[in-house]
Amino acid sequence: MDPIVAAHRLWVENGWADCADGLAAVTSIMRVRQLLTKQADQVLAPIELTFARYEVLVRLNYCEGGLPLAVLGKLLQLHQTSITSLVDKLEAQGLIVRTPHPTDRRSTIAEITPTGRSLLLVAIERLNRDLFRDLGLSGDEVRGLIGVLTKMRRAWGDFEDEPDGDLFAVAPGPTVAD
Repeated sequence: MDPIVAAHRLWVENGWADCADGLAAVTSIMRVRQLLTKQADQVLAPIELTFARYEVLVRLNYCEGGLPLAVLGKLLQLHQTSITSLVDKLEAQGLIVRTPHPTDRRSTIAEITPTGRSLLLVAIERLNRDLFRDLGLSGDEVRGLIGVLTKMRRAWGDFEDEPDGDLFAVAPGPTVAD
């Protein structure tokens, strides 16, 4: 039996029916995150990357001149210790370099190397082919999922509203007439 369905039933049986759907939604999202991370890491393992290191390379590749480690950590929502560990590993692989900040002696800049850029292109190709292209959902289902998750992220203050509107906006649901 699906453990999330079992947990939902348990919540209902214990008098928490008003929270059972929320429990199932939260645990489903967390479980899918675990599954996606595992799959992404498996896709990237042959090229000696993890999804976390891939995300660092993506951020550095698409910025001009590198980023301070503190900014990189904020963008990726990682603790300073975690970003330092990721940068250490990427630097040891020759995929990024650290340089002193030109105006702030307390800060260090991380910048992607040409080798890092080349490996990132291989990683993108692998993830596109083996993960991103087929999530087991139709195109409409994927866009709907993105819309729902975006709505949740907005409600939790994950980002500011975009001035150009929401690319994956969720259509308003039916209203209940009085």
